[in-house]
Amino acid sequence: MMKFVLGALVFVVAGAVHAADVYKIDAKASSVAWKGSKKMGSSHHGGISVKDGDVTFNKGQLTGGNVVVDMTTVTNEDLKDSPDYQKKLVGHLSSDDFFSVTKFPTATFKITNVTAKSKTEAVVKGELTMIGKTNPIEFPVKFTVDKGVATGEALVKIDRTKWGLKYGSGNFFKELAGDKIINDEFELNLKLVAKK
Repeated sequence: MMKFVLGALVFVVAGAVHAADVYKIDAKASSVAWKGSKKMGSSHHGGISVKDGDVTFNKGQLTGGNVVVDMTTVTNEDLKDSPDYQKKLVGHLSSDDFFSVTKFPTATFKITNVTAKSKTEAVVKGELTMIGKTNPIEFPVKFTVDKGVATGEALVKIDRTKWGLKYGSGNFFKELAGDKIINDEFELNLKLVAKK
């Protein structure tokens, strides 16, 4: 009887493991686009390279994953016609005023919970770690799984002050003029490709 119970447990566990498929993120095919803006309306945008990670699906439904982003690859796209200013902006974003990329060269996101909305949509909750601090975030995601390739897209809005990024924040520096105030919230547009 004991052998039968143990055998059944092994079968159930093996089935559960088999049902979960892990897809390795294709860093070159994936991208992270960022956008930050000032209170008066002007904005900047650029990109950050994905380093590695994976996502897990169970019977076609997203169940988990993690993504590592290379913060040393921050770029700017809207100042191409002003290379000196472009270089200055990227240097500032990489400095201790913002992401301290020398001290913290990577940022990570780990999925802790997924609430399915349909076969291709879900709400993801997880932990974002950057500049040495971890906070929970939540956002909707759209995904597809077809022939061993998983793709996903999400627009993530982040309140940078929760990670201690207070530079230019009107909520912390009341003396700042309107054109100097940088909005606390910035956007990340994620496009991930993962392969089985």
